[in-house]
Amino acid sequence: MNKVRTEHATATRTAQLRRAVWQYTSAMAIALSGLALATSASANDDVRGVEEPESKEIIVTARKREESIQSVPQSIDVLGGDQLTDMGKVTIKDLQFEVPGFYMQNFETRVTVALRGVGNQVPGSGQSVATHVNGIFQPSTASSLGWLFDVDRVEVLKGPQGTLYGRNSTGGALNIETRRPGNDFDVGAKLEYGSFDTYRAYAGMDIPLSDDWAVRVAGVISRSDGRLINTVINDTIDGNEYTGGRITLVGRVGSVDVEVFSQFSEETGGVGEIIPLNPSGRPLLGWNRTSLDQPTIPVGERQHFIASLDLQGELGGGFSWRSLTGFVDYREPAILVDVTPFPNPTSTRGSFPQYAEQFSQELQLIYTAENMNFVVGTLYMDAKEGEDRTFDVVPVLPQILNSSTDNKIETIGIFGDVNYNLNDKLRANIGLRYNIEKIDNQFVGRGRFDGPAFTASQTQRQLTGRVGLDYTNEAGSLFYVNASKGFQAGYTTNGFALDGTPAPAAVDPEILYAYEAGFKSTFPGGNGRLALAAFFYDYQDLQVRVGGIPLLPDGTPDPNGRPFFTVLNAAEARIWGLEASLVDFRLSENLKIDLVGGYLNAKFEDYQSIDDFTGLPADFSGNRLPRSPEFQGQVAVTLDNISIGPGAFSVRSEYQFRSDAFDRADNVARLGRTDLINILATYQVKDWSFQISGRNITNDRFFAFFDGRNFGTPGLFRTWLASVSYRY
Repeated sequence: MNKVRTEHATATRTAQLRRAVWQYTSAMAIALSGLALATSASANDDVRGVEEPESKEIIVTARKREESIQSVPQSIDVLGGDQLTDMGKVTIKDLQFEVPGFYMQNFETRVTVALRGVGNQVPGSGQSVATHVNGIFQPSTASSLGWLFDVDRVEVLKGPQGTLYGRNSTGGALNIETRRPGNDFDVGAKLEYGSFDTYRAYAGMDIPLSDDWAVRVAGVISRSDGRLINTVINDTIDGNEYTGGRITLVGRVGSVDVEVFSQFSEETGGVGEIIPLNPSGRPLLGWNRTSLDQPTIPVGERQHFIASLDLQGELGGGFSWRSLTGFVDYREPAILVDVTPFPNPTSTRGSFPQYAEQFSQELQLIYTAENMNFVVGTLYMDAKEGEDRTFDVVPVLPQILNSSTDNKIETIGIFGDVNYNLNDKLRANIGLRYNIEKIDNQFVGRGRFDGPAFTASQTQRQLTGRVGLDYTNEAGSLFYVNASKGFQAGYTTNGFALDGTPAPAAVDPEILYAYEAGFKSTFPGGNGRLALAAFFYDYQDLQVRVGGIPLLPDGTPDPNGRPFFTVLNAAEARIWGLEASLVDFRLSENLKIDLVGGYLNAKFEDYQSIDDFTGLPADFSGNRLPRSPEFQGQVAVTLDNISIGPGAFSVRSEYQFRSDAFDRADNVARLGRTDLINILATYQVKDWSFQISGRNITNDRFFAFFDGRNFGTPGLFRTWLASVSYRY
């Protein structure tokens, strides 16, 4: 463990250096953009009017190559970066109301993501929905809380992605593609001010360096006051500050295309967003009031660094190659919160900073011909992740938990994916991946309720893949059917038996067999896209956690009680559903609509468990899976291209609906339905854009997290945002 801690100290010094460099980079990006903006505004003689946007083909990289979304035989939702940021949707968790079946729940920096009901049932155990930034897997679930800035698009791939994406993509994958530099000089800047005294400044600049080389520099600086008032100090306590910088260099060396990408972000605050509840599950002090005394101001610090080198080249005869090298370093230098937000003399203070670092190397051989395409490749990934966890009941029970967890995961994947045209309309799609994972888990417990130290190692091997057919008719509509398999790796962790005896717990991989049939069509002239999908999942050996720490009525741990929790491969589930979308469909020159919706039936088929409160045997068979709302959808209407004076006006309104869901398998803690109404108004004059947006303008009240007993995290409050931007 001393070696591990020494490595952490070295990494901390390295992170401090990165932070200084990237703070400078972000500030310089915004400053240079401001200078260029002023210069170009006065020198630009080419006065460009507002042009009606033309429908364009949507390009995605879901199958490790660029292709039209229309030709990909699987469910994909694509969200444009500009539209998201214009509406004030600046983090990944803001996407959950955009995509049917997508649910994200976080308690502080611990994140649970579910897609069509498939999500990690054990918080902190790893992801079931993988997140990638420019093709680089993000190893920490907390990195799923990352910000979206200077993003070209977000691709949401539904269903197991085990063939091309491997581990921890059982439910699907989020592919975040950032903006790349263009061939011409380009600069854009945006200033925002909004609710909770929020200030944000964005900037991005494309700089051509030669005929073959160009660089893009982008940055964001944001700060906001908190939205919750701590009654102990009568002040807000969950304010947030965020700084992010990014550099992308593209060019060509001989016959090799080169892309060098680097990003660093630092965030402070944004924790302690929990409020006390009364016995009926309603806010005790109000939706925006809490009582935190140990500490009165929560501490939260997060740092995230990504770097990659992408090399591509042609071999001739339809063959090409690609090498993608990545490094990720995520750290939480400090997390300290009062996890019992009640006005009483006893508090439970928790500190649980975590880290994750990863090196990856992927090699691909790609073949493209008239009748067949394929990609074969291999991936090597070396990841380390861990957490230091301390819980103190102040002042009566110090250090009830005081532990260190360190995990090492070494992954080798060999994969191939073939698309073969059986005739000019019918295509067969076959993919296989062989996964080898060596997992080392280390735990040291020093608290009175911690289990004994242990070290466990295991090597897991899994064959995953997919098979399918798709048919394209004369009109270009695509019909498809496919079957696929995904898995989430097993692991060993600490736990307790029912009598409170500490005991390590090991779980095997969980397996998902998925079957999907769908239809995609683009209307004549590119006026809108229609997609339909039906799916059925056979979910086996679910990894679930049962039990908990006995609590007193005021929410503090019972000093006479003993913890009882463990993890098991205890459950089987069946999931089926329907989804439909009609997007970018123009009713007239000035009126466009977007309609998306889905139905989800996700239930445990067989789940014999233990009641989290009583410790008695319980049968949860037939219960709904956590974070699986039955209905979810969005209706958006855009009125645009309205000439007013020297510019054009547009307004977009959205209604987003999600039915209720449950936080746990016992179906006791109910997360209520949400009804959000959002609006965005834009006035554009030449290169300038003026916007005002509102989210949840009716101030619908709902919980983003609910422990089922004593406290919860409020969902999105009503927020307003005004901005001005310039694009040269």
